[in-house]
Amino acid sequence: MINVQNVSKTFILHQQNGVRLPVLQRASLTVNAGECVVLHGHSGSGKSTLLRSLYANYLPDEGQIQIKHGEEWVDLVTAPARKVVEIRKTTIGWVSQFLRVIPRISALEVVMQPLLDT
Repeated sequence: MINVQNVSKTFILHQQNGVRLPVLQRASLTVNAGECVVLHGHSGSGKSTLLRSLYANYLPDEGQIQIKHGEEWVDLVTAPARKVVEIRKTTIGWVSQFLRVIPRISALEVVMQPLLDT
């Protein structure tokens, strides 16, 4: 289960005199176990930023991203790095939209690889 509450993320463009680019503003959603959802929106609307935040690649400026990890709820925004690594190994996964794979390796093998590494 995933519970996202009031997540905001602003990027600062340091090479452009510190221009602030608010990408997510108070995004909230809940995804229950076994549920399938679609993030739909225009280019630049923050879909990838939200997904990267759900995987803890981006740290939101505010809000909570709670993941049900075993029997406990963990807020990825405040979780220590070691806990994030543990959650990535057992609870959540990531496949980039720009997937780079080795020729002759099936998609199934690419997706299975994190499980084989544990």
